[in-house]
Amino acid sequence: MDMSRFNKLCEAYDHAQNNFETYKRNCYNFGVELVDELRKYFQVPDRQFTVYKIEENNNFDLIHGSLLGALTLTKDSFWHFGVGFTVCRTVNVFPEELILLALVYRKEKGNTFYLKHTYNEKEFKVEHGKPETYKEYFEDLFKTILESYNGHLQQFIGEKTIRKLGYIQ
Repeated sequence: MDMSRFNKLCEAYDHAQNNFETYKRNCYNFGVELVDELRKYFQVPDRQFTVYKIEENNNFDLIHGSLLGALTLTKDSFWHFGVGFTVCRTVNVFPEELILLALVYRKEKGNTFYLKHTYNEKEFKVEHGKPETYKEYFEDLFKTILESYNGHLQQFIGEKTIRKLGYIQ
């Protein structure tokens, strides 16, 4: 028996939904790997690392669950989320500063992803499942954070401050 045109439309919709769910799962898995590799590379202790959802007004909303709650897919096909590193002069001593970073990535064919951050429009090509491909991106991110401290005289007010880096207007 032939399928009706409506059933064919439903089948096409189902196929499109399955494709998107696979795409979303692949992007989420990449995001998890990105966070793990970032924490490893920067050697950030668990208690000094946080994950954020970036709201439309560029505010960082702390997430107390999985990365899935932080990921946002925007119209430009980039996934956005934020991370925070709490740094201090010496371990666990005031004053401290929360460095907030906006991370952005998009998926290409296969396991290829392109990452961006901060005020740099350069995209870094990385391969999901190949941690060594993250090095150039992490080095650039590290350099950007250091430059934010070394670039000019800083004014620190109070015991806790916040430094936002990345796509913040």
